[in-house]
Amino acid sequence: MKKLAWLAVGLFLLIISPSASNAAGVKTYNNPVQVLVYKGTSVTVAVEGNYQIVNKETLTITPLPSGTSLTFRSSSSTVFVTYNGKTDFSSTGFTIQETIGAAPLSLVKVNQTRYRGSVDIRLQSNVLYAVNILDMEDYLKGVVPSEMPASWPLEALKAQAIAARNYAYKHKTSLTTNPNTQTYKGYDGESPRSNAAVDATRGLYLKYNGSVIETYYHSTSGGRTANVSDVWNSSQTAYPYLASVDDPYESSPYSRWSFTFSPAVLLRSFGFTDPSVVLYDVSIAKTGANGEVGAVTIETSAGEKTVKGNETTIRKLFPLDGNQFYGILPSNWFDIQVQKSGPSVSIQTASGNIAASSLSSYSVQTGSGTVSLAGVEGIKVQTTDGIVPLSASPSGVSSITVTGKGWGHRIGMSQYGAKAFAERGWTAEQILEHYFRGAEVSFE
Repeated sequence: MKKLAWLAVGLFLLIISPSASNAAGVKTYNNPVQVLVYKGTSVTVAVEGNYQIVNKETLTITPLPSGTSLTFRSSSSTVFVTYNGKTDFSSTGFTIQETIGAAPLSLVKVNQTRYRGSVDIRLQSNVLYAVNILDMEDYLKGVVPSEMPASWPLEALKAQAIAARNYAYKHKTSLTTNPNTQTYKGYDGESPRSNAAVDATRGLYLKYNGSVIETYYHSTSGGRTANVSDVWNSSQTAYPYLASVDDPYESSPYSRWSFTFSPAVLLRSFGFTDPSVVLYDVSIAKTGANGEVGAVTIETSAGEKTVKGNETTIRKLFPLDGNQFYGILPSNWFDIQVQKSGPSVSIQTASGNIAASSLSSYSVQTGSGTVSLAGVEGIKVQTTDGIVPLSASPSGVSSITVTGKGWGHRIGMSQYGAKAFAERGWTAEQILEHYFRGAEVSFE
């Protein structure tokens, strides 16, 4: 869930009085939100129900019969639209407004997905943006079953609805359809059960000291949620309600996981592209209260490198194949096990233990005097496996196994945890007030 930096413009067109004699009454939304549903150079929009199109440059308003299909494209800082055998253009874009009419339900289809509400076509840096503008409650009907299975207990769905409402309230003009904000599949993603959860919680928000708060949520905590300061480097004082709490009943397929990585994968993540570079060791720094990892260090034949950062930075160091977990490690709560291809050999120096394979610039004291380790072929060392030639003591890493807990940033509400609480009779209010300590559910 991250903010998208595009400006919210054009909303005023949904609430102005019609300026043409053929304009119908425009439907207004009590609590509107804006969702970016498309970004590109060409988009097809079809309407079902009551709609009209407004040229935002000329303010010309044209009614759209139900079933009308429109194609928008950008060219030379201009938006062109073709529909019903004619073409119009505008330097500022168009708005497809929902109007008051005979149809009981109006839907606008953007490419292959249908949405409630209206659509604003904007042009920014010669790129088309299609923004769905609709009432908050209708938006949530497309979010809740996209974020949580509609078959889950009703109280869990209600908790999800309230959490999603809070998030939308805080980010009304910067929402998208993907998990960077909240997953939104529009009217096509709705379900009667989740719609009922939205309706049952209409107008309810989670507040701390009387103010609507940030209600982040995630799939799986792994048994305990995280402090916001431990995974996002945010001020814990600024977000006292985003504190670590136990998740005692959570039962999720993502509670525990393990992945094994080759040295080449990790070296690429750290920016080493020379195939001759050898990985000697990997270590982690557990900086979070629960053991969340805040830094990873690798030792290589080309030197040592440490990467520090928030949970996303750390998780991206361990890329996964395909779309599994969105291609990164499920969370930053993990341990590592480094497998090496032979006995581990190191020497104690004033600076600490040094891997034997990296000692070419060092010398050692022998019975014959000081000997440089630049020519290691003649050196033998005592190991737990006996006395072995140094060159026969492979020190390179053969694989790295990462074993961890949870899926997501682990801040706020665990969705699998909410499901488990609901199955034990907890209400939506109790669930939310457990995960967001000190907060209370109430009407705005």
